[in-house]
Amino acid sequence: MTKKFLLFAITLLLICFAVPAAASPFAFQGSTYELIKDKGISWDEANAKAIAAGGHLATITSSAENEFLKQTFFTKDKNAYWLGAFQTGDENKQTPTANWQWVTGEEWNFTNWSSKEPNNSGMNEIHLSADSRFEYKWNDEDSAVKQMITGYVIETPSGTSPTPIPGAIWLLGTSIAGLLGFKRKFNK
Repeated sequence: MTKKFLLFAITLLLICFAVPAAASPFAFQGSTYELIKDKGISWDEANAKAIAAGGHLATITSSAENEFLKQTFFTKDKNAYWLGAFQTGDENKQTPTANWQWVTGEEWNFTNWSSKEPNNSGMNEIHLSADSRFEYKWNDEDSAVKQMITGYVIETPSGTSPTPIPGAIWLLGTSIAGLLGFKRKFNK
């Protein structure tokens, strides 16, 4: 029985220590960020899922925040991710740089557009993405090109995030180990 318990405990510890590296959100200046892979998701769907998760699509309001996201999530893979900005009031598609807003209402005072962007490229490109084709500089996209999107980034301000999955798994594992220890003690 002791060998089985030891094997179980070692396996549980390995799982608990392996999962956080894969699933933990990353913290930066009072918020946590999590990259969600969801190929082909529309901006509206990504926005709704981010809100349902207790956050919002990431709003990049400084060069430091932009660099953090590039270093943490945006790699050389061929990906494009929705971010938390949209454009209003350009129905005639003549002013692609005007009227951009963050989903949070924060001031629009930092941009990282790719050259020749935003451009409305013949479509109603009213949503913001970070795209590997442009070294993860920003691109205005339309939900019609959602097949190019591979996911989105959720930003959750500190103090509003639920217990992260790795923490919950660790708590569950230690609780089970503790209960097994008590059971063994009382079975003697």
